[in-house]
Amino acid sequence: MVRFLGYLLFFIAAVHCRHEKYEGHQLYRVAGPAEEFASLEATLDLLSITPAERSTFGKLEVLVRLSPEVKERWLQYFDERNMPYSKIADNLAEILRDEETKIQNAKLAARQNGRSISWDTYYNHDEINNHLDELAAEYPELVTVINAGLTYEGRQIKYVRISTTRFEDPRKPVIIIDAAVHAREWVTPPVALYLINQLVIDVVDNQLTDGIDWIIIPVVNPDGYEYSINVDRLWRKTRSRAHPNAEACPGIDGNRNFDLAWGTNSGAANPCAITYEGPTPFSESEIRVVRDVVLQQLPRAALYISLHSYGNLFLYSWGNNGTLPSNGLNLHLAGVTMATAIDELALDESQRYIVGNAANVLYFTTGTSRDWTRSVGVPLTYTLELPGYTYGFVVPPEYVEQIVTETWAGIAAGARFVLTSS
Repeated sequence: MVRFLGYLLFFIAAVHCRHEKYEGHQLYRVAGPAEEFASLEATLDLLSITPAERSTFGKLEVLVRLSPEVKERWLQYFDERNMPYSKIADNLAEILRDEETKIQNAKLAARQNGRSISWDTYYNHDEINNHLDELAAEYPELVTVINAGLTYEGRQIKYVRISTTRFEDPRKPVIIIDAAVHAREWVTPPVALYLINQLVIDVVDNQLTDGIDWIIIPVVNPDGYEYSINVDRLWRKTRSRAHPNAEACPGIDGNRNFDLAWGTNSGAANPCAITYEGPTPFSESEIRVVRDVVLQQLPRAALYISLHSYGNLFLYSWGNNGTLPSNGLNLHLAGVTMATAIDELALDESQRYIVGNAANVLYFTTGTSRDWTRSVGVPLTYTLELPGYTYGFVVPPEYVEQIVTETWAGIAAGARFVLTSS
């Protein structure tokens, strides 16, 4: 009992210290024109962006984190530009401490029930990789784990190939899903893991593996993900230090590092910007893993989805200029098909999904995986922004099962769309 109490006190102290940097940070919802927020993306931490249909004040509504040191300056900035705002949280550190306690309690309950992975909590990179290896050992005829490469800090990036024909049937389309490109978007790996579960363990539709080969990358950015878990909950980028000013401002934004319109946004060229695009396209080993997977499967790749959080959005190309690809109608139709399947299972308090061109729904972005994969020839490519409810990307673990279940329904609908279109 003494040892347990000592551990508990240590844990409470560690949680308090880890989130201390966000003590007194407040969250504001701010409304205004898209071009205003596009210019602020590299300067402010925009935690969520929702389109005009959901705002009563302007074209976009954005959740912004303001520290005590800069709060008054930014509120004055918003006032001067007639950008309405309202405070929705008074102390971010308290929210993060509460989240951590819930996660630890849920993981303890899962271990007591003998489960290695459950759908009511979050897991670190090693736990996820161990789970993938266990699946490959248990289902060798269906699952292959690929050790795709190392991160900047030396962590192994793994992905799974799911195939009844060992990827040897050239007639089968390939679907590629990735998650956790942005480190703090913790709800995305559980969705990837649940997709694997539904295709391998709790199989509900054999057609989805008989007719399709799958590649799923549960954690693209292990370094950033672990840093977000252990040090800074709001960390978004990688942890690389191979660019100018890297010691002061490590890491790059993995979803600005792809070679499509890269280098055309001056704000993304600043190493200290949260959306820093990196010194060159594909500078990050993590992003090169995604690149190589796509290029290897390009002759058969039919659908690519990058899982992000949050906003209830299916976004498609071109995000860098607002025009539509030649198959824009098909992109929209497939997106609506997936969104409708999700909305049918959604909670009453959840926003309905919006499907549309990324630049027109939100604002212009460059160097994204969605646009690059479409540019090299994958016909259906999306950024999927998962639900955040009222919690943003700090989604309480008790909502994980709901999100993974409804998202599976959407992606399964997308897979059937691919089969009927092949």
